[in-house]
Parts: sequence; structure tokens; C-alpha cells
Amino acid sequence: MSLYSHVTIQGAAYPLYGLGTTVFWNGCPEAEDAYVSVIADGLVSMIDCAEMYGNGRCEEAAGRILRRTGRDRVYLVDKILPDNAVPGLFRKSLTESLRRTGTDHFDLYLLHWREKADLPFVIESMEQAVREGLILRWGVSNFDVKDMEDLFACEGGNRCAADQIMYNLGTRGIEYDLLPWLKAKGVLPMSYSTLGSSQLDTRQVVAGTPLVRRLCKELSVSPSALMLAFALRNRDICALFASRQERHIRDNLAEAERIPASVLAELDAAFPAPEGRTPLAKL
Repeated sequence: MSLYSHVTIQGAAYPLYGLGTTVFWNGCPEAEDAYVSVIADGLVSMIDCAEMYGNGRCEEAAGRILRRTGRDRVYLVDKILPDNAVPGLFRKSLTESLRRTGTDHFDLYLLHWREKADLPFVIESMEQAVREGLILRWGVSNFDVKDMEDLFACEGGNRCAADQIMYNLGTRGIEYDLLPWLKAKGVLPMSYSTLGSSQLDTRQVVAGTPLVRRLCKELSVSPSALMLAFALRNRDICALFASRQERHIRDNLAEAERIPASVLAELDAAFPAPEGRTPLAKL
């Protein structure tokens, strides 16, 4: 896999996968070096941030990475908290995030959760930021079908480019209704916790099953590589993952690339998508 791997939605190309920055919550120079290395080698080109992560410390870490790699090598995603997506704070929050990351624009800027956000105000603020060149595209995160319907009912809501949601082999609820809705409307699905969530035990549950243990042994791959390959199997979702170690990033990408379709079919059968609607999983 390389930075030339993309998912294309309505003529717009997005990196097929990217690196999250929560590993920098309390600082991690080792991970910064790892991210710089894989970006420099063309293995990854997307970094995903949020002002919430470490109260800006993760954005600052992303900024240090950008200074070492060059801004033009990175597709940069950031997120604004709903409490800041209000009159008097939206522009200040965006400006501060740009300052911390040391860039003049975000490639994609997302509303982190809906909560009580004034959707018409958020849309207009995002659109104004696009007109000024501060962001190139905008989207949302943790929006379920009803949230997306409400967004699209607002003027300009159909210009939402992406919805970043939790999705992995053990958390497949979005496949029932949200994922088809996003695809029908031309909205990019972005998965977070792609390698499972330690908070929800999905990583441990998947890795501990006899099937996954057998596959890992037979293929000489990690459970993380299986989960990454599964998320990327149709090349229609942008998958985000994180690691503190360069070797893990490289191994996950290399191993995921060589997992055959027959194995993905086994995983699909062993961890089936729900047959009815389930609440959207969120962190």
C-alpha cells in the first residue's frame, strides 16, 4: 500500500487510510518519529487530529510532524467540539487549531459530535471557512442516519464530505443502515477504532477467538492486520488507525495487503453484521 491508494467519492479522492493522533495525548516522541518515517516513505499520507485530543497537545504533535515531512505530503483532518461550534467561538477554535498544527488550512474539518449543535450555523461557518481557504472540505463525526438526515435537510447540508464513525470487525452496526445511506448520498465513511477499541473490548474479543488465532498463525499476521484488511476490503472506506511503533505501522500495512479474500470471507461469517438497526457506537 502507498499514498497512491485512495477511495474516490463523487470524483474526489481521499487517502484510503490514515494515522490517528490520540497516541500523542500525553506526548510520545517515538510515535512522532514513526509517523515522520512512514510518511516520508510514502506509506501513509493522512493524519487525523482533533482539538479535544490532549487539549491541543495532539495537534501540536501533528504540527511538529508536518514541519519535518512538509505540509504538502500530508492530508490533514481536524475536528471541532460542538461546544466551540457556536457564534463567537467557531472562528477562534478553528484559528487556534490551525496555529497549533502550524498550517494555513485543513484538508478536511469535522464537527466532532452533534450534541446540541446548531446545524444551519455549523454549515454556514464551515462554508465560510471553505470560501476563505481555511478548510478545503468539511464533514461530521459520530453522526447516525437521523443526524445525517437532519443535516441534509438544512441548506448546504448536502455539501458534507465525510462522516467519521466507529467501525471495525467487532463493531459492524453501521453496515445495516448508515453505511448504505452515506454511500447513496456520496458521503465518505471514515472509520475510527479500526483495529478495535480497548475501551469496548472489541480488540481483545476479536483477537482472542480461535479463528483469529488460527489465521494469525497460518498467515503469520497480527490480529490488527486482519482487522485493517477487513475494513479496507471494498476500498470504499477511509480507515484510521494508530500505533506508537514504526514497525507496527509498517507490519500492519504490509500484512493487510497480502490477506486473501477467502480469509476476509471467513471473518465476515464469524463476525456477522447485525440484521437490524443498532445504536451507533461512539467514543
